[in-house]
Amino acid sequence: MTEEFKFQTKTESEGKVLMLGGRVCDWLPILDTPAVRAVAEVQGRMSVLNALIYIGFQAPVDIIRDWLTRHDLLVFLSAEEEALLQKDNAALTEQELINLRWSLESLWALMWATGMTNELQPTEWCGDDMATMLPDLERNEDNAKLAQPLLLRPTEELYRMLDYYYRLHWYCVDERLNGREAVISESLVYERRKALEWVFNRAADWDNVEMST
Repeated sequence: MTEEFKFQTKTESEGKVLMLGGRVCDWLPILDTPAVRAVAEVQGRMSVLNALIYIGFQAPVDIIRDWLTRHDLLVFLSAEEEALLQKDNAALTEQELINLRWSLESLWALMWATGMTNELQPTEWCGDDMATMLPDLERNEDNAKLAQPLLLRPTEELYRMLDYYYRLHWYCVDERLNGREAVISESLVYERRKALEWVFNRAADWDNVEMST
């Protein structure tokens, strides 16, 4: 990936942010391009997120933990997720439940990255058809929908989307810090950027993805 391509991507992303009615920061750096994760890691992360989201909507923790165990998915848990699964529902904080529900948008970004959806517009929430594409744990479905062979989108396409959300995130944060309201949801942008940053950096643990702007 050449410096020319990365600079062109920066310019294109800034144009898209401006078209949304946002603002850009000219000195915001050009993103590095670390190694992209293996698709098996991405599928594992998607499987974990899909299961944990059910806890955010009041599913019993022990049921979700058992499901993850049966499908050999515990290896994909982060340290914070492992700790969460040691609690019972009554011990979960409201913030933990909110975070779990917001991770729907992280999962949607990963579904885009693997070609399960073509929709990732920052002005729109995750798709209404999202649930139909994922294992339904309420019905005790297995993980077949996320275990089938998937392919990551081309690296250049992933990079363009990450760069766009990176610059959108700067805009959202700057608006908040200056007492203004962004034209898009900062939380939506944050969750999607986090997922794309994680895909692009094998060294980053899910609990510690670099999200500075």
